[in-house]
Amino acid sequence: MRPVDGETQELVRRCQAGDGEAFAGLFQKYKNLVYKTAFLMLGNERDTEDALQDVFLQAYRSLRQYDPRKGALSTWLYRITINDCLNWRRKRRLPTLSLEEVMEPAQHDVPDVNDDVWRAVAKLSPKLRAVVVLRYYNDLSYAELTEVLEIPLGTVKSRLNQALTSIR
Repeated sequence: MRPVDGETQELVRRCQAGDGEAFAGLFQKYKNLVYKTAFLMLGNERDTEDALQDVFLQAYRSLRQYDPRKGALSTWLYRITINDCLNWRRKRRLPTLSLEEVMEPAQHDVPDVNDDVWRAVAKLSPKLRAVVVLRYYNDLSYAELTEVLEIPLGTVKSRLNQALTSIR
């Protein structure tokens, strides 16, 4: 589990006390984390922008229940983002990304990756893609993956293995 820094703790405390400016500070601090994760899950700017708004609206509404002793704010935001993206894809029955969408990531502040690897990741099921995005693009540990995805360690390892086999 990643430690919660003092600045974030103070912003959360102020938000929980009703300070809107503090929430704006949390948004500024974490918007790139949410955007990057949502983009890698959804594959296009329009849906990613919508997800960014949805995630922070959900965070705003439930921030009073957030407890920093249970995990870092980033872990909590990853969980909200992944769940939102999985629900978004399910509701809209989004297809596998098109070739044009697959080639876009370099234009969107996403880490440089081999085009073939990115195409393979884009073709993964949403659940497998979530594990790959969080592990290899956001550098989460196995323990953090179990916390964010709320699945057992064995399932995390199994999904990673399935994803890597498919990518190969």
